[in-house]
Amino acid sequence: MKKLLGRLVILGAIVGGAVAVGGYLRGGAAGAKDVVQVTFDDGSTRAFASNTPEGEEFTDIARKLVEMGL
Repeated sequence: MKKLLGRLVILGAIVGGAVAVGGYLRGGAAGAKDVVQVTFDDGSTRAFASNTPEGEEFTDIARKLVEMGL
């Protein structure tokens, strides 16, 4: 039983490593899309992925601010 459990742990580590390497080679963690998070005065937040219409507007503004050095 211990031997089987040890082999399963090793197999899990190998599979996990393969998934991590595959993600890295595809361009980062989970697609690595830009995400905009807006925090309101009441403490609530809203997040937008850059591949949504709302998120595209925010990411364009953020990129322009970065280019300006702000």
